Amino acid sequence: MLTDSRLHPRVDADFEVRVGIPGDNTGARIINISLGGVAIQGSQALVQVLKNDNANPKGVSEHVVSFSMPDGELSEVCRLIHIRRLSQSRFEFGMKFVDLNPQDEQIIASYVDRHVV
Repeated sequence: MLTDSRLHPRVDADFEVRVGIPGDNTGARIINISLGGVAIQGSQALVQVLKNDNANPKGVSEHVVSFSMPDGELSEVCRLIHIRRLSQSRFEFGMKFVDLNPQDEQIIASYVDRHVV
């Protein structure tokens, strides 16, 4: 049996998300979340948003990720960890939180605690 050796437990989610530039309407969704980050499912349009939202000089790609959870609105800086193609037009984006403030950390922790299996 495989075990998940992640530092933070992750739980399934289904939240609309806006990534990068304001007004992003790519239809992307957060499909799971933990205190460490989020997995986002999106289309080729989101790949383009991420490409246009340039990486810093060290090649690190960081983006503002905004979404609503039951206990509040969050807007976090996330580092793009991976992009995985799921089908011809669907992708999964692994994003790591760069620095959560205590209030947002509590919102996410409460959600995870309520949904962890």
